[in-house]
Amino acid sequence: MVFSFCLGSTACSDLFHDIPLSDRSLPTLVHSTRSSRPCMATKAIHLASRPPRIVTLAPRATPRAYTASRTLISPARAAMTSPKTELVYFSDTYQTSCEAKVVSCEPVEDPGDDGVARFVVVLDRTVAYPAGGGQPSDTGRIVGPGGVAFVVASVASTKDGTVTHLGEFEEEGAAPFNADDEVIVTVDADKRLLHARIHSAGHLLDVAMTNIGFGPDVMVPAKGLHQPDQAYVEYTGKVEGLDKDKLMADLKAEMNKLVSLGGGSAAAMMGYDEAAEACGGELPSYIPKDSTPRIVTIVPDTAGCPCGGTHVANVKEIGSVDVTGVRVKKGTTRVSYTIEGMKDHK
Repeated sequence: MVFSFCLGSTACSDLFHDIPLSDRSLPTLVHSTRSSRPCMATKAIHLASRPPRIVTLAPRATPRAYTASRTLISPARAAMTSPKTELVYFSDTYQTSCEAKVVSCEPVEDPGDDGVARFVVVLDRTVAYPAGGGQPSDTGRIVGPGGVAFVVASVASTKDGTVTHLGEFEEEGAAPFNADDEVIVTVDADKRLLHARIHSAGHLLDVAMTNIGFGPDVMVPAKGLHQPDQAYVEYTGKVEGLDKDKLMADLKAEMNKLVSLGGGSAAAMMGYDEAAEACGGELPSYIPKDSTPRIVTIVPDTAGCPCGGTHVANVKEIGSVDVTGVRVKKGTTRVSYTIEGMKDHK
C-alpha cells in the first residue's frame, strides 16, 4: 500500500474546511502541530498526492508537516484512500508541463458578479499543485483539441484525492472540454519556484530556531503560512524576557549560513521500518505498517519529516533570507520572514 501526506515544511494541522467549487479565490490554509516528537508532529494527513513525502533541511530539524489548504481530506479517510488524480509534480518540483486526459469539465453553478462562465476541470493526472501546507496553488493553462485554452485560476483537492482546476476558457463561448480529450497542462514556472523557495524557507526557520537554542523543548512549531505576500511560522511557547531584536538577528544569520552551505536533495521510497529510521526512529501512529512512505532529504544525512509541498532541490536556491518580525501574544511566538522575490523583501 502506498500513501501520501499533504504535509508541509514543519507543522501539521487538523483543520479541514469545506468550500463550494464556486469559490474562486481558494485561499491557502495555514498548518499547525501539537507535538515536538520527531515525525509525530502531524495530526492530519492529506492524500491528494502520492506516498508520504519526507523533507529534511538541516541537522536536528524538528519535522513540521502541513495539512492541505481547502483540501477537504479528513485524517481517517485519508489513511484508507488513494488519490484519484496522479500528481506529476510530486516527483519533480521543476516539471511545469504534462499531458493528461480530461475526466470531466463542469460549469460552476454561480458564475459570479461579472457573469463570466467558470468551469471545474478534472484530469486523470496533473502537474498543477493544489493549495495546501500553507502554500498557494499553482496557476496556469490547460490546452485541449484545436488549441482551445482554459485559464487555471486556482487548484484544489477534494476528499477522495481528486484535483480540481477552477477557471475559465480564454475565448468566451468556447466549447467545454469533453471526457477523454487529450490536453496539455502548464503552470507558471516562476510562481512554482517562488512558492517552493518560500515553503522550503519555512523548514529552514525551524532548523535555525533549533540551532540557536529555541528548539521544540522551548518552542513547539504550531502553524505557519508561506505566501508571496506574507510568510511566518508560529510557535507555542514564549521565553520570558525574550530579546526580539537579538532573536531576529540570530535567526537571520543562521538561516543565511545554512543557505550558503547548501546541500542537494534526494528522494526514495522506503519500507515502513526504513522510513521510521529515516524520520528519527518512528512514524506517526496513523501510518499503516504496510505502507511505503516516500522519504525526501534536502540536506544530506539529516532526519526527515513528512511533507507534500514543493521544495527546492538545493537549499542554496532559497536565496537570501530576512527575519522581519517577532510577535509574542497569548503564549504564541510568531516569527515572520521574507526571501528574495517576496513582497517587501529587502
